Amino acid sequence: MPLQRYGFIVKSADLEMFKHHARLHSENFDMSVAGVSDVSQAVLVAQEMLTKGIQLIEMCGGFSAEDAQQVREAINDHIPVGYVQYTDEERARLQRELS
Repeated sequence: MPLQRYGFIVKSADLEMFKHHARLHSENFDMSVAGVSDVSQAVLVAQEMLTKGIQLIEMCGGFSAEDAQQVREAINDHIPVGYVQYTDEERARLQRELS
C-alpha cells in the first residue's frame, strides 16, 4: 500500500489537543495535524491517529528523541514515528533569534 496518510504533531504550551487540529487532503495525500501542549497529549493523539489509519507520524522540533520514543512505545511501534531535528548551527541561530 503506498504511503498516503500522514500524521504531524506540533507542540506549544497553549495548544489543546481537542481544539487545535486540522486536515490537509487531496486525492493522493491525507495529513492529520494536531496541536498538543505536552508529550502525554502527543501519546493520546498518536494512539487516535493509529486508529484512523495514519501510516506515519512526525513530531515537531519541540519534541525530543525521548518524547518520540515514548510515543513509539505507546503505539507499540505499529507505525514509524519521527521527529524534526535541527543542526547545531540552526539551534544556535534559534537561540540568538528567539532571545
